[in-house]
Formats: sequence, structure tokens, C-alpha cells
Amino acid sequence: MVADSTIGAGKAAGASVLACANRTMGEVSWSQVSGPAVTLLSAHSPTVTFEPQETGVVRLRADVRLAGGTAESLTTEVTVTARPATSFVTVRADHSVRPGTDTSLRAWPTLASGETVSSIVWTQLSGPTVKVNTDDQRLLMFNAPAVAADTVLKFRATMTTSAGRQDADDVFVAIERQVPAEGSLFDMTARVHPYVAASRHAAVLRGCTYDIALYYLDNARNNFCKAQVLPLLQEEAGAGAVPTVEQVMGRVLVSHDFLGANFEHFLRTQDPHGDFRRLLAGTTAIVLGSHVRPSFYMAATGAIYLDANNLWLNAEQRDVVTEVPDYRLAFDDALNYSTFGRQVKNNDYARRTFPSTERMTRSVDELVMVLGRLLYHELGHSSDFFGPSQRALNPSLSIWANVSPRIGAATLSSDVLANQYPLTSAEMFGLGQVLFQGTTPTEEQKRYTAADVGRFFGSDRASDDYAYSVTGANNSREDLAMLFEEFMMSYRHNIQYDIGFTNLFSEGMPASQVLVAWGQRGRIADPAVKPRIKLVLQRIAPWIDPSAVDALPAPIMMRPGVSWDGNLVLTAGSATSGLSARRMVSEEQRAERLRDDFRKPRH
Repeated sequence: MVADSTIGAGKAAGASVLACANRTMGEVSWSQVSGPAVTLLSAHSPTVTFEPQETGVVRLRADVRLAGGTAESLTTEVTVTARPATSFVTVRADHSVRPGTDTSLRAWPTLASGETVSSIVWTQLSGPTVKVNTDDQRLLMFNAPAVAADTVLKFRATMTTSAGRQDADDVFVAIERQVPAEGSLFDMTARVHPYVAASRHAAVLRGCTYDIALYYLDNARNNFCKAQVLPLLQEEAGAGAVPTVEQVMGRVLVSHDFLGANFEHFLRTQDPHGDFRRLLAGTTAIVLGSHVRPSFYMAATGAIYLDANNLWLNAEQRDVVTEVPDYRLAFDDALNYSTFGRQVKNNDYARRTFPSTERMTRSVDELVMVLGRLLYHELGHSSDFFGPSQRALNPSLSIWANVSPRIGAATLSSDVLANQYPLTSAEMFGLGQVLFQGTTPTEEQKRYTAADVGRFFGSDRASDDYAYSVTGANNSREDLAMLFEEFMMSYRHNIQYDIGFTNLFSEGMPASQVLVAWGQRGRIADPAVKPRIKLVLQRIAPWIDPSAVDALPAPIMMRPGVSWDGNLVLTAGSATSGLSARRMVSEEQRAERLRDDFRKPRH
């Protein structure tokens, strides 16, 4: 075991248990034995972190079961001294990852009156040397290296203030040894456990959906679970029945228990029509992970995998979520335009921004704009593969073997969409390969202006440029998911989506200089798009009357030459001239909004 021996109150402490040599840890459970009460958010991880607020001795116990079944218990003590009297720095948070995982640590200054941060310098104190990114001096990011045995990396952040004061804080990141199988579905996985330990399928959830040992070489050589081992949730609920929240939660895997608690609270309070539960009936499991990024659906397992950034409710919960950006965000760096997007309600932003530099909380109803949107999207994917009429599976075959014939025959709902209402812009499909697949742009693509891209996009019938993220036989998968997501957010929550193409945006550019060349609000109500949404609803959400599409708010074009910020307030005909009184916000807030809207979150 590795642990802090002494820590000041108000700082973060950590402790890690490690398997020896070539041993592998199975289950881990931390508990507090004595001392001032602390909260252990990562109680089922090899590394636990906590922030004591009172002096005393915190005694912890780790109960560990090794992969071979051997059980051990270890204890450690952390002495908590008085809170620092002047400015100090806290690094959040100690944690464990597995090889190949991108992860992050943030230094949080607590400053005496009048002081500012002059510098924060990071130093690696132990473990195999890793290449770190500290472009933002308060944030350290790195990729966890391959290790022959469980290993701890230790880092120190040293802060110097404007008054010349210095303070430092140390932090652990433990690397769990992990060796993928040949043909593994996953390059790496995060440690997760069943949220409901006594649920019907708890024993097989992880092994069937999120295990480095899962492999696929071809249809005959794989170790996928049969549907009789882990069936779709619909089988458990009963044919045509809507799953209960309890049945859903029995399929949830979490890296941290609060993710499951927040997800359950969301389902109980934010799903009055049962949409999410109906859609979840077409999945085998829901994986909620602090290092899942980006979120995705996998037809091979029938599970959805959701980024924990969509589930935190307070600052302590947010601390465990990685800040590593989606790897795709740099793909458009060589292009000559930028794409912006936002959710809008009543001519204003539908959600707040949550700067990573601030300690913030949010309510469960605010999760609709992030988690709700994400669920509509990923469950649109799952229902594309296993729609309400396609959930009676052959139990002797795997989930993949049940659906692969329909994939090969191109009879999924997204295939029908592509056949009846195909997207036709070769230029947008080409840009999609650059933006979302990382293809090097051609010289011609580098010359495209925002107006050019608006013309390509506006003359086709996608609701979002993410619809062009894949070419070839499966090019309609994201098209269907985006249509469904945007319709449901408008239909259930009166939230419209804006999309716009602007001149090239760079960090620090004033909001007034980010000018829209082409933009539209509520594109899903465009006459060319409506029939496509109706087809999607009929196939994956038949409980919704397709005529609801005709009641969507009419789309509104943005005003070319006006800033993205200035196009927030729109009316039919786009005749309004600017900001409403309630939008008198600071330049700093506008800059934060721009960063939030730039390169719209991808799924």
C-alpha cells in the first residue's frame, strides 16, 4: 500500500493498494475505521482520495480480493494537521487508471486576500517517466504507460504566489497492470463494478460488456456472451413492457457509486414519458465511467458507454472525471472555418456553462441538457440495431450474432433512412472524414470558406454535420442518431439546436469577431428534413405520433455577417438586431460561451 502519511486539513489525501508481481486485483472495497469523518467517493477503486476538514488521524481499511480468489485486508493511517494559514494549493484527485488511459490532474489554488498565482510547476517524483502536457499550468495530462506490475506514479505541484509564498501538494496516480487479449474489443478499460451488486445479471455484466479479455477475430472466433447469458433488457421486462427503473439499474456498471445514484435519480425525475426506459430496453448494459470519452454504443456487446462528465452534480463528484479532451477536437486544425453549435430555449442558452476552473454544482434537472441529450443519441444507436420490433433474440447466439445478418443485409433503420432519403453532399462527406476520422484535408478542403461549407450543408438534408462522420455502407448511423436526438430535445423539452459556420476561430478572439457565414436554428423542422425524422420515429420510437414532427417550431436562418453571439436572439425572418436585456453578460462570460459552443460536443 502507498499512502500520504500527513496532510493539511483542506487538502486532498490519497492511498493506493497494489497487487504484487504478476498478481491481479479483483474487487476492492475501502472503508473508514476511525478518525474525523471523510467521504470516500472512489471506495471501489484501488486508489481512494478524500479531503479531511478536521485534524486527527484518519484510519482506512482496504478489503481486497485477488483475481485468484485470495482475500486480504490492509489498513493505513493519515494524520491530518491544521489547515494552512496562508495561500496553499490542492491537487485533485488521487486515482487509479489502466495502461493506455489518458488522464488528468488539476491544481486548485486557495489564495490569501490580494494574492494571485505567479506560477505552478509540476514535477514527477516517482514511477516510470511519462510525457506530460502542462500547457495550462494548473492542469497536468498524460497517457498511462504499460507496466509489468501495478505501479504508482507520484507528482508534485508547486505554487508560487504574487507575494512570493510557495506551497506544494503531492498526488498519486496508480497504474493497474492490464494485458489485452489478441483481437481485444478495447484498447483499455476503466475499473467498473455493478451498481446493484445483487441484481440478476450482476455477475456477468462486466465480463460481457467491458472487459479487456473480450475479443473478436472473426464471426467464428470470439468470446462474446450469448444472449441467454446477458439478454437485452426487454427480455427481463417482458415483451412490449416498459422496464422499471429497478430493472434498468440492475444493468448499470459504474466506476463510482455516485454515478449510479445520479443516473437513477435522473430516471426517476426526468423521464415522465418513459422514453429513456423504453429505449434502454434495447440495451444489455449501461457503463458509466470516469474515463469513458467519448461516449459510444457498441453493437458487439449491446451496451452503451457514457462519459461521467454528463452525470456529476457537485464539485467533489466532478473532481473524479477526467479533463482530457475528446481526441477528435484537433482534427479540423488545418481547415479555414469553424463550426459552432448550441442548445437554445426562448432565445437564450438552454444551459449554463461550467468552467473547469470553478468549483460548481448543478441540479438533476440541468442534466437533461447533457445526459438527456446524450441518452437520446446513444439510445438512438441502440434502437437502430435493436428496435422495438427486433428485440426477440435467439438466446443461443451472441448479441452480435443476432444482429450481424441484418447489418450485412443493410436492413437496419439507418440503412432504410439512407436508401429512402440519402445524404448527397460529397463535399460534406469529405469534410466528415477530416473532422471525425482524422483524415488529412486536401488542399481544396483547406480553401473552403465558412460560406462554402454553409452552401454544401444547407443544400443537403442532414440536421448536423456529424451526420457525415462515416462514409461507406454505414454512413447513416450518426445521421439517424442526430435526427432523433434533436427531435426529442425539441419535442420533449422545447430546446432547439443552432448550427453555424464561421470564420476561423482561435482562443482569445473577441466574440464580436466570430462572424456567421451560414447558420440555422431548428434545422430539424426544415421541409427536407421532416420526412426523414418521421421515418426514424416510426421505426425506433413508435409510441410517438410522427405527426408531432409537423408541430416543430419553424427553422430560422441566422444573419450572415453578424457574430455568433449576436445571432442568439432570433425571430422569424431574422430581423432582430442583437442582444436582449437579460443577456447583458461580461466579456469573460461571452468568451466562456464561445469556448463551449466551438467544436460542438461529439458523441
